[in-house]
Amino acid sequence: MADKAEIKIFYGWVIVAAAFVVLMIAWGLQYSYGVFFASLSTELAWTRTTVSGAYSVFMVFHCALYPVVGVVNDRYGPRKSLLFCALLTSSGFALMSQINAPWQLYTVYGVVVGSGISFAYIPITSTVTRWFVERRGIALGIATAGIGIGTMVLLPFSQFLISNFGWRSSYLIIAAFPLIIILPVSRLLRLNPSEKGLLPYGAEEAAGKKANNSLASARNFTLLEAIKEGNFWLLFMINAFHIMIVQIIMVHLKTHITDVGIPAMAAATILGVVGGASVLGRIAIGGVSDRIGRRQGYSICFLLMAIMMLWLLKAREPWQFFVFSAIFGFGYGGCVPLPAAIIGDWFGTESHGRILGVLSLAGTIGGVGPIVAGYIYDVTGSYDLSFIIGATALFIAMGLSLVIKVPGTNKVI
Repeated sequence: MADKAEIKIFYGWVIVAAAFVVLMIAWGLQYSYGVFFASLSTELAWTRTTVSGAYSVFMVFHCALYPVVGVVNDRYGPRKSLLFCALLTSSGFALMSQINAPWQLYTVYGVVVGSGISFAYIPITSTVTRWFVERRGIALGIATAGIGIGTMVLLPFSQFLISNFGWRSSYLIIAAFPLIIILPVSRLLRLNPSEKGLLPYGAEEAAGKKANNSLASARNFTLLEAIKEGNFWLLFMINAFHIMIVQIIMVHLKTHITDVGIPAMAAATILGVVGGASVLGRIAIGGVSDRIGRRQGYSICFLLMAIMMLWLLKAREPWQFFVFSAIFGFGYGGCVPLPAAIIGDWFGTESHGRILGVLSLAGTIGGVGPIVAGYIYDVTGSYDLSFIIGATALFIAMGLSLVIKVPGTNKVI
């Protein structure tokens, strides 16, 4: 009898699968804040500025930690980084069940949960990037699709818990997820292919030639060399605009939908669709960008998102909000794998975590979006001005994406 051919799966795809699960839980729980928003505001008699302000503190604080997280991950690897993630995030959500004052909300969600979540994204995306030279965009697209699935599943689930057990008990229930899911799955991760005696996917084929039309870096930049490049800061601005608008939507959309008379569960489901549609965007744009370039992927996504922000000005029926969620979600998701891929393309992978960490400081600027939107609502009684500002910011980001070039060249990404 002939021996059966041994089928080997490149371990990088195991890394991608583990990354998917980690981001699914971490970001599904993070974006559940938009579902808890109405309960916190109503039951504790806090203004929308107060409640959204805590999320802005969360965004600013956890993004401010990204450079530190990048260094930790480059030095110690993703398993130790995700240990911090699981312990801090679980503790933070457990403490959320006990809050009674705004300072507690800001401390627990903004600082404790913010610290925990900060140890998820950079370690995951930086690790996946190191495992792939070719197919880097699609690998990151699949990994970050976990964020979309987590949003699609955990937001309606959170609303179910709140409706049946109250928001305090719901926070206690979801506090267990990081410990029972993220912690064991993180054991599968390895920072570099060399730890498994492997080369990055496509490394041999890419030797001596471009890995793709994004012009893969021929050398590894240091952090200092990277931040001296002007186009790095254009990319920074693009990410700040993207993060600002996405966070406004994830915090305020469900409440805006219920404001026009749509039931809470339907509103939570519509918000979840943003995440579901983002899965298609991450995989489709991540894969397409490997062939047509990152710049083109960015411009498509920003155009779709900007149009949908204007669509919200007139949306009042459930179907209109579902259309918004599907198209906006696709565009938002498509942008997500691009920064990590671009850093790998431009600057190599040796200092990838450090460079991506500094780029992700863009979230400290974009993170003010939710509190600004909350303040605009409290003053005007409407989110319309926020939606107009959002559309304008996205059109600007699209314009920047059309002119950005590979550092040191006149070639577009």
